[in-house]
This record gives sequence, C-alpha cells and structure tokens, in this order.
Amino acid sequence: MNTIGTTRDGEPVSLYRLATPELAVEITNYGARVLKYEYADTDHLYGPKDCESLLADTCYCGSICGRVANRIAGGCFELDGKEYVLATNNGPNHLHGGNVGFSDRLWTVEEATDTRLVMALESPDGEEGYPGTVKVRATYTVEGRSLKLELEGATDAPTLLNLTNHAYWNLDGTGVVNGHCLLVHAAEFTPMVANIPTGKIAPVEGTPYDLNTPALLGSRNAPGVIPGGYDDNYVLPAADGVREAAVLTNGRRTLRVLTDAPGLQVYTGDYLPLPRGGVALEAQNFPDSPHHANFPSIVLRPGETYRRTIVWEID
Repeated sequence: MNTIGTTRDGEPVSLYRLATPELAVEITNYGARVLKYEYADTDHLYGPKDCESLLADTCYCGSICGRVANRIAGGCFELDGKEYVLATNNGPNHLHGGNVGFSDRLWTVEEATDTRLVMALESPDGEEGYPGTVKVRATYTVEGRSLKLELEGATDAPTLLNLTNHAYWNLDGTGVVNGHCLLVHAAEFTPMVANIPTGKIAPVEGTPYDLNTPALLGSRNAPGVIPGGYDDNYVLPAADGVREAAVLTNGRRTLRVLTDAPGLQVYTGDYLPLPRGGVALEAQNFPDSPHHANFPSIVLRPGETYRRTIVWEID
C-alpha cells in the first residue's frame, strides 16, 4: 500500500497493488477504483493514474458507481407509495448515484493481500436523497490473467441498489478504440430516447445494435444520442450464475467480460477528454428501472443481500 495523495478534505488516498505472475492491478480506496490493469507490459485501462487527475475525473473512470448506476429519469422514484427526490446531475436526470456517489467516496479497507482487496462503504439514510442506511462491500481478487469483483450490500430500510464498475478498456494501451472489435451476447436491448429507456425491450437483429457478430467500433454508428457511438443497455441472456457477456479484441489481445448481471451498458467513451479513449462495458441492472415494471427490480429490502459478480479475463 502506498499513499498517493490526499482528498480535498485532507484524507489520505491509498493505492494497492494486486498481482499474479501474469497480471498486475492497481486499485485505490477513492471510489474503489481500478486504475491499472497491466498485462504483457501494457496497462489496458484508460483514465487517471495519479491522485490529482483522479480527484479531477468526472467520467467515473474505473470506479464503483452507486447507489444506483446509470440514470433515473427526472431524479425521482416511488417506493412503497412514497416519492423520493434525488440529485439531478445529468441534465434533468440522476446519474451514477448523484453529486457525490460511491465513485467519489473514500472506502474503508478491511483486508489487503497480494491477490485480494476487500473494501467497505456505509451510505447513511438520506444520502443523495436515497432512503435507508446501506452498507456495501467490494472484493477484488486476481488469479492468473483475471480480475474478479464481488459486490454485496444490505440495508436497514427499503431502498434501491444497483452497482457496477465503470472501467474504460483500451487494449492498445494508448490512442483510441476505433480499431477494437466488440461482441456482446445479447439478442435484445432497451431502446432509449435522450438516454432514458422507453420501457420497451426490442430485438437487436437487423439494427446497428446487433453485436452478436464482432463489430469494428470505428465503423459502426448507432442512431442514438451519442453521435456515432454507443451508450446503450443490452439485455443479457438469463442465467443462474456468471456467464460470458462480451468479448473485446484489438487483434492482439482479447478481453472477456463475465457477469451474473442482467444487463450490460456499452459506452464508447465519446465524451471522454480523449473521445473514444476507452470503451466502458458496465455490467449492471437496466437504466431507469424504478420507472419500468417490466425491468428487473433494483429494490433492496431489510434482510436481503444484494450480490453482483464481474470478471475480466485477458489473453
């Protein structure tokens, strides 16, 4: 563990290195962010590498987003007959937990070894408008050429919880990802208007959203709100456990994303400081779930345990 700087409030920001003979990963307690994923002498993550850049980041690079990843339309939701008002930090909508989400909080390190890092965070009742005190834990483990993230959470009152990791992948290690090919195992997606789902679940077949055959990111233009790129949720096949959701390759390296999440948000990073500097493959529940009864629920109640697993394997 190394201290790499301090927050604006003077709290220490720490960096932890997990490694196997093949893979080295660097993770910070600030936002539980993965800053480096080094394989074959190349870091395959786009984003800040030092504390100053980390604190200035507004793109959620490598972070855990919550309480609710992705957007909630209008910054409000109803739960058990009561309406809750959230921060609107993305136009009229709530995004990735609000003004100060889990991505910008200091997490408490509970365990740190050469191959495993366990961090915890408590979100008090009313934080960013959410009800209930929520306690979450993130466990990162490296094995061989893979990094596994296990997320869990519990609450003392009914609330919403939908966590993900927001890493941006660039298998070249530099430049843009237009030369990368992406495959997503999904026959359906959730069409959107102005980044908010309509509530429909539609087939990808015959549309630019069909990534069941590997697509060159630089040659595919989805007719969405991101000009020339993707910021869309894919409906993954139902499964009882972890299964392969996506495969990203640059012709030399291949990254496999495995998860038990029902959805995968594909964002080609068109609004990064370096547009297309990386592609985010966010395993999560669907955007704006509280407003669509046909979407998988993200309601968490006392006595229940939220769980999510994401694995990244490279070769």
